[in-house]
Amino acid sequence: MRRLVLALGLAVLPAMVSAQGGADSTAQVKRIQEEIRLRWHQHIVTQLQLNSDQASQLQATEDKYDGMRRPIQRRQVEIAEELNRQMQPGVAADNDAVARLLAEREDNRAKLQDLDRQQDREMAGYLSPVQRVRYQRQREWLKGQIQQQRERRQEGRPPRRRLR
Repeated sequence: MRRLVLALGLAVLPAMVSAQGGADSTAQVKRIQEEIRLRWHQHIVTQLQLNSDQASQLQATEDKYDGMRRPIQRRQVEIAEELNRQMQPGVAADNDAVARLLAEREDNRAKLQDLDRQQDREMAGYLSPVQRVRYQRQREWLKGQIQQQRERRQEGRPPRRRLR
């Protein structure tokens, strides 16, 4: 159940921000983000059976790399929006602009992959290979859940709810 709450929270958070607006909603979003981050950390500590030293090192590593990923991910969203505007039916797309956006999108994908590799190398200093694989699988699962929720939201469908 925690994983579902985490996935749904991450998936619907951007919609909540844009729907509400204002300073109160910004504070609320930050509170929700922190709650999601805490739940994720608790989930990972349990799933990987981390000791307290490993748990604190992992939290520091996640904070470090998530901070580096966030601006790149935000830019990826902006690029996707710009590409969608360029590719509207009935409107002539600017080939140069589209080419620049595609190149930047690919460059950002490479940066994100590089950050993943750097994070894994750092985690290798305090997690066993089995723990690292479990961590990577949990992250991939979470990414998939978030992507599914985003797609459902874009299609105008309500989030899928699971009962447990």
